[in-house]
Amino acid sequence: MPPRVLVTRRQFEDQMDRLRAAADTVVLTRPEPATREELLEAVKGVTAIFAHITDSIDADVMDAAGDSLKVIAEFGVGYDNIDAAAASERNIAVGNTPGVLTETTADFAFALIQAAARRLAESDRFVRRGEWKWFDPLDLLGLDINGSTLGIIGMGRIGSSVADRAVASGMRVIYYNRNRAGDEHGAELVGSLGELLAQSDFVTLHCPLTPETQGLIGAEELKQMQSHAVLINTARGPVVDMEALTAALADGEIAYAALDVTDPEPIPTDHALLKMDNVTLLPHIASATVGTRRKMSEMTVDNILAALEGNLPPNCVNADEINW
Repeated sequence: MPPRVLVTRRQFEDQMDRLRAAADTVVLTRPEPATREELLEAVKGVTAIFAHITDSIDADVMDAAGDSLKVIAEFGVGYDNIDAAAASERNIAVGNTPGVLTETTADFAFALIQAAARRLAESDRFVRRGEWKWFDPLDLLGLDINGSTLGIIGMGRIGSSVADRAVASGMRVIYYNRNRAGDEHGAELVGSLGELLAQSDFVTLHCPLTPETQGLIGAEELKQMQSHAVLINTARGPVVDMEALTAALADGEIAYAALDVTDPEPIPTDHALLKMDNVTLLPHIASATVGTRRKMSEMTVDNILAALEGNLPPNCVNADEINW
């Protein structure tokens, strides 16, 4: 029997053709993600899972697939939706797509910083509601980028690339990270998260979602920010306590937020943030360019094809724990 591959969302057809040439490939093409029950049924007997952030690939899913499962390839850099420890226990390789979306995501994060600074989304809504009646010299005032301070939480590839853009735009850049990492980007390491929050006009999040970073920005942290400050999140939704953020925006503890990720995703249609003008909400599109998403698809397929040939994926996050 040929190996079986499950692709959990629609993907680029040329990349699916590469999989079809090597395996019996099933692509779940409907718009919405598979339900838990549908996923548990669809994985039975597969050798590989082409996974997406909308899929929770835990031990139960791996066991439903059975002993045939050799690789879980994530369409993305972050793989917090995959229980990598459970995969290692079962000798299943986990692959991801590092590096490919760094510049695209940094572009997007800095675009959000600029858009939030000048209240672009809010101003667009103002015009669409028919409220633009005349020029008002004191209406919809924003913040200058040049000369302001940007605080970066997480100075990996993406955070460093955001720092490059910020420095080029005349911003002072400070960062909080486990290790010194930003000196070559013109950024200054600060000693604590609180110090970064207190000094920054803009705070942008670029840390992975881990048990340590879940809820990293909560009520106490938001109180440490300046009242005119802006919070940007293009990392993972649960890094921010959404209810605390809602309260902080409503009470004027911070001025603005721009979120490409929320907790949960999608944000519920009755959430209070949707009624606020001082927040920009976007549907997790930081890497959404044709070139970047196509390259991500190609790398995910590369990871699967390598495993089908008996080799570890070229981008394997648990390579040290796999014995093939």
